[in-house]
Amino acid sequence: MNCPVAPILTDMDKLTENQLLQWVRDRVKTKSNIFDRGSQGHVYLYEGNGQRLILKTPTGWGLGGFIRWLMLRNEYRAYSRLSDMRGIPRCYGLLDGRYLVLECIGGAPVRRARITDRGMFFETLLGLIKEMHNAGVAHGDLKKKDNLLVVEGRTPCVIDFGVAVVWKPGFAPINHYLYNLARKFDFNAWVKLKYEGNFKNMTDEDAEYYDRTIVETVSRWIKRSYRRVKKSLGGRSKNYNHF
Repeated sequence: MNCPVAPILTDMDKLTENQLLQWVRDRVKTKSNIFDRGSQGHVYLYEGNGQRLILKTPTGWGLGGFIRWLMLRNEYRAYSRLSDMRGIPRCYGLLDGRYLVLECIGGAPVRRARITDRGMFFETLLGLIKEMHNAGVAHGDLKKKDNLLVVEGRTPCVIDFGVAVVWKPGFAPINHYLYNLARKFDFNAWVKLKYEGNFKNMTDEDAEYYDRTIVETVSRWIKRSYRRVKKSLGGRSKNYNHF
């Protein structure tokens, strides 16, 4: 449960911890400057004193709020392993034990970005995934296209490590199983993103990274079944409208 807290706001002489803490508390209270809403809670954008920062804070009360707080602390652990890694936002710390302070990256989600050189982009992304794994972090949710940014049309940046699995040394069989499973998720997501689901064009070299897990197979079956049922019910509703 204990999470080591790194120094906050290093290299930010014009901005103190107390100033930023007061700023985010005021925004949480007034619900202003909300940049986005994620799985852990609200995301705030701070702009001032020559800085552009992202602050993530858990929302809600009771069990739901507690789970989001744990996810945020887990994300901080992941970022702590990935400090100064190219393609990962810089993490400045966990302010007041509940506000994750991150570098603001000027990029667009891959789902709506134009990639100028796809070959170079996905080669760089594969190298970044391997580097993350070597540092003991498996993202686990790269299939969600909002978690991958495209910077200046050619450079990948991975964000949102709320469900990441951080490798624990020693005897930790459950953690090691989940970590290896999340590693497979990362590589599978890389292949899916690169080929946009058209696996017929997959090279033999890239096929080595694709190993669909039982979890993904079942999840895909459920989604397809849901879509078929939804489509069927939608068709019936249209027919009913004729009466």
